[in-house]
Amino acid sequence: MGGIMILGVISDSHDNIKNLEKVVNQLIKFNIDALIHLGDIISPFTLKFLGEKLKNKKIYAIYGNNDGDKLYLKRTADIYKIQIEEQPIILNLDGHSLFMFHGFGDLDKTLAIANSLAKSKVYSSIIFGHIHKPYLNYVNGVLILSPGEVAGIFNNPSFAIINVPSFSAKILQVE
Repeated sequence: MGGIMILGVISDSHDNIKNLEKVVNQLIKFNIDALIHLGDIISPFTLKFLGEKLKNKKIYAIYGNNDGDKLYLKRTADIYKIQIEEQPIILNLDGHSLFMFHGFGDLDKTLAIANSLAKSKVYSSIIFGHIHKPYLNYVNGVLILSPGEVAGIFNNPSFAIINVPSFSAKILQVE
């Protein structure tokens, strides 16, 4: 690919299409190159929505702990050329490895895993969802990021933008 790549990062949409549409409209304004959904998509119609709205963008997705109908999520993903897999996914972009997972257990456990991975310096970025809370930190120069939640269940809806290869990132509120 080469050059600067802009990644949109979302998680925990929980079928809230109203908020998801707002996020996607904001991401389009950022001219993202790819979208990463870190899990808890829930229903196939949510993937269909993403596939139709972002049809010219690469979309990567991870199954979350609430994604029950994996058969139809996978079928829908295949129709829209969305790459969806069990966690973790290691995504390689221009020689940089992104470690992506949904999350495990509570906030402390998920952050402990992310921090341990960052300390290894094997990956350029560790990104995760599940905690429904925005989180941005750097450990040993490695980006650790949770975009928060799209659904707005526990916190204000949010998403993130990551610039590759600098791995500068920002978390934004849904407008």
